[in-house]
Amino acid sequence: MSVKRFVGATSRDAMRQLRAALGDDALILSNRNVAEGVEILAMAEDAHGQMVGSPAATQSPPASPKPVQAAAPIRQPTRTNASAPSQVTERVQMPAAPQPDFAAFSERVLGEMQDLRTLLTGQAQRAADPSRRGEESTLERLQRRLLGAGFGVHLVEELLETPPAELVHASDEPALAWAKRQLTSRLPILDDEAALLDQGGVFALIGPTGIGKTTTTAKLAARYVMRHGAAGVALVTTDSYRIGAHEQLRIYARLLGVDVHALEADAPLGDLLTRLAHKRLVIIDTVGMSQRDQRLAGQIAMLGDSTGQASGQAARPIRRLLLLNAASHGDTLEEVVETYQRASKAAGAPLFGAILTKVDEAPRLGAVLDIAIRHGLRLHYVSHGQQVPEDLSLADRNTLLDQALSVKGDSSFAAEVPQASGAFSQRKQTQSRKQLTRGLLGQGRALVSTLNTLRNEVAGFALLERAWPLLGYSLEQQQAHLEGLLDVAQRQRHLESAEPAHAMLWAQAKSVSGVDWTMPALSLNAAGQSQALPWLIHRLPVGEEGRLDWAREQLDIRWQLLPRCPGAATRQCMARSGSLWLATAQAGSQVIVEGRRQRLKELANLATTWTELSCRYRGRDAHLKLSRLTVSLADGAPLTAWFGLLSDPENKRQLAQRYWLAPRDAVVGRGSPDHGSLQAPDHAFAEALVAQLVHDDLPQLTRRAWQRLADAGEKIDPELRLLIAAGIAATVSRLDQERSDWAMDVRAQLMGLLGKQRGRSTQVLMDALLHLLTARDVFLMLGGAGLIDEVAA
Repeated sequence: MSVKRFVGATSRDAMRQLRAALGDDALILSNRNVAEGVEILAMAEDAHGQMVGSPAATQSPPASPKPVQAAAPIRQPTRTNASAPSQVTERVQMPAAPQPDFAAFSERVLGEMQDLRTLLTGQAQRAADPSRRGEESTLERLQRRLLGAGFGVHLVEELLETPPAELVHASDEPALAWAKRQLTSRLPILDDEAALLDQGGVFALIGPTGIGKTTTTAKLAARYVMRHGAAGVALVTTDSYRIGAHEQLRIYARLLGVDVHALEADAPLGDLLTRLAHKRLVIIDTVGMSQRDQRLAGQIAMLGDSTGQASGQAARPIRRLLLLNAASHGDTLEEVVETYQRASKAAGAPLFGAILTKVDEAPRLGAVLDIAIRHGLRLHYVSHGQQVPEDLSLADRNTLLDQALSVKGDSSFAAEVPQASGAFSQRKQTQSRKQLTRGLLGQGRALVSTLNTLRNEVAGFALLERAWPLLGYSLEQQQAHLEGLLDVAQRQRHLESAEPAHAMLWAQAKSVSGVDWTMPALSLNAAGQSQALPWLIHRLPVGEEGRLDWAREQLDIRWQLLPRCPGAATRQCMARSGSLWLATAQAGSQVIVEGRRQRLKELANLATTWTELSCRYRGRDAHLKLSRLTVSLADGAPLTAWFGLLSDPENKRQLAQRYWLAPRDAVVGRGSPDHGSLQAPDHAFAEALVAQLVHDDLPQLTRRAWQRLADAGEKIDPELRLLIAAGIAATVSRLDQERSDWAMDVRAQLMGLLGKQRGRSTQVLMDALLHLLTARDVFLMLGGAGLIDEVAA
């Protein structure tokens, strides 16, 4: 049976490993304390079913510490949910035949599961004891760090609900770096101040009393004056309540050399703003008003009308910028944003953005950043002092989050999460409807972050996004848009803006098993990773040489990864053009060695070890040993035969043997097999070998995606369906292969969208990616929540 061992510093660490490897339905066999912490033995549900049904499994069971009579009822372990190890279920049945050994094994399993429940209860008690916090897991320490920084319970729960499996045994530093990346991707800021100031418009600064609106008005005006001069800006104050408010703004205006206009309370803005239509920028300093003031809605409504310009010109809307006191309590900020946002929408448009004030007075920035993230408020500027204009700067994600996360130690006012042991999934089962709404918005934020990352990191994903909605169009509309998606020039622009294609992966010319289409060609980047830009074979030039010439001329591709050894004419053509090639070979392929024709599988023992590498093969980690041997073809062409032995890095069990053929001079430098390092020329060739190896399941992945798209519409154009299926398969393969931080984050976010923790595999990633694209459509149809512009970007 396939029993796996998991060891963690605490039982929670071990359980997280178990879930990542075997899923929620794993069967826990035993647990015990060991020198490294806690050891758990478990097996997958399907393996357990095979064990029960197999005679061999019952003949040699593990030794039992308790003899059990054969006639006694057998208490068999049923499927146990790994996410709730403390709950053990049993069923009692009479055996059809004596099975004393298996009965003893069952008794042992149930006893050890009871021990595990006791152990987990003790762990929960230790987590709740402040004096024993040194036993917290990495994620629990991260949770406490975020809460101590001022971030709210709901956002922290959202972040930590589905962390990457790679963080289970990570130290605090990479865990904190991961949390910062998640917060960075969710925090909206002003990306282009120059465009904002160049465009100008009418801006109204709103917010509670004493928040710094007048000073911020002067600072904004000063930034504009330094860029465009004083002639194009005007200041307006509507604050007739505060003594000296008008005079304070006039002093600033005099120093800047700009016009200032005072408006009496409740007086309409329309006439004044019409007279100021020639000013490129108008900044309105409004009266400060508590979020609980009944007159607030009326004041905001006064700022809701569009302002007329000169006759015949379009109106300029008033853009409302909410000022937030960074030193305020989170509950106060929540109330301010909800009230002002509600009043702003009633006036005709949501808040345009926010400006943080009094940042220099705030001991913890987590609360105000939490508010900006959860409400989708775009931060424009940060005010951190009284000096004009020095103490106003553009909002910068890294600076703000570094400042927020640099706070150490617990806060006396930070909320404690109930069940601080980290049982987030159990908490979600008891959430109220309001909390469910927050969860949906949290999924929206995760969706936006994931889509943005995929657009930036995977060449061609933006085209896949464009193609996906066409599945719901009529057949005529699909075909009308298809040519644009297949346009070579447009695809080249996507490659140039993201990552240039370095190699072309060619599949067999015959149809993929089970379907009637040929696998498209896929471009790879310089690291040998797939790009979401499939090239339909029937749309390319006819013949092997014509296609290879097309790839070199149109995409400037030098490496050609071929499904079989090319003929003599093709080899000569590639040699003249300087193209490099590598071809997959079969175990029975024949070559000439020492004047004798031999099959490759008979030559593996004669090959010289070149290097050893690690890779991902068909959804699992693998160890690859590469060897090579000088051979010739029947026509006398000198080649190098390459041999790849794949094995499990844990138990050393052989997984597969693969073969390739390449020109004898394809590798220029020499590797260092003893240390596994490669010089530059060798490194490029090794990447080509690995790239062709790890992508050999792309036809099967594409076929699976093709089948999953069957219900997407009544009639789907076959070319469009194949284009989308191959793009999805390439993206899934890229996510599984990629070891960078961004891929780790995206995998975790995708798992979170599925709503159920499952082990990492290409099938699970495909399910999650299809869920992502579907959820994108749902958000676009529903609208609102400040997310749609970012989703559709």
